[in-house]
Amino acid sequence: MRFRSILLATAAVLVVLHVLGLLTGVPIFRYAELMALSVLAAYALLAGVPIARWAVPLALVAPIVDAYRTMPAVYVGGAWQVLRPGPSGFNIGFDTTFRATWAALVVVLVLTVVALRRRERPRRRVMVGAALAAVVMTGFAVVLVVQVHLARRDAESLRPRESRSAVPELLAVASPPLVLALGAIALAALLVGRGYRLAAVGAALLAPAALLHLDAALGMVPLPYPGSRGSVFTEIGTTTSLPAPVPALTAAVELTAYLLLVVGLTSDRVRSSERHGPADPSPAG
Repeated sequence: MRFRSILLATAAVLVVLHVLGLLTGVPIFRYAELMALSVLAAYALLAGVPIARWAVPLALVAPIVDAYRTMPAVYVGGAWQVLRPGPSGFNIGFDTTFRATWAALVVVLVLTVVALRRRERPRRRVMVGAALAAVVMTGFAVVLVVQVHLARRDAESLRPRESRSAVPELLAVASPPLVLALGAIALAALLVGRGYRLAAVGAALLAPAALLHLDAALGMVPLPYPGSRGSVFTEIGTTTSLPAPVPALTAAVELTAYLLLVVGLTSDRVRSSERHGPADPSPAG
């Protein structure tokens, strides 16, 4: 028990180091994310997961691979950079957001499949809450896409010969994050039905993390006005002197979600009687 607590504390410290490295633009420990996820997988193996002992470690393989793939380069100090103008066309696509969200998609898929194997289902009010959250997340994604589409249409109206519809590309960009957000909400509802409330909070956090990925990707679309792209999240990057506040926020939310999922699934769940209330007493004969 004490050793598992040490593992959990170590993972939390590594998460903080990784987020601080992103926030400052200087990797404090370039292996922090990789080691944090590996420690969480080891914690899940040692603690055991009631729904399926193999589920969480298997699900974490994808984030571990992604952390290795996106590991920060060795920092060699400041240096001058020469910026050259690139193409002004649409330079993002489906692969842009899929590369950012595929690992979380695997986590949600594996845990959802395992949760669906159980007979217990969430109550009606939980399903209603999940449906409302799904509507909010979908609406937020639609607003982001429409905002960028309108800005591009206004810009291309000045160059009618070069204008073309960017709707298919924008829908392709929005697809992976939106699927992740909706899948995370569904997983959270299933976990609440199973009594894993802390894990449900972790699953729910993957939904805003998905929209942060979408917002960051849409922020890469070339627009005529600097202030016309993205949303409040992207605007953080233009109002602060920190090198990468949005990637740091995204990593903090996503890694916290994994941490809560692991801890929540390895802890004692809320019993059915506590979730649904005591049974009605039978009438006296």
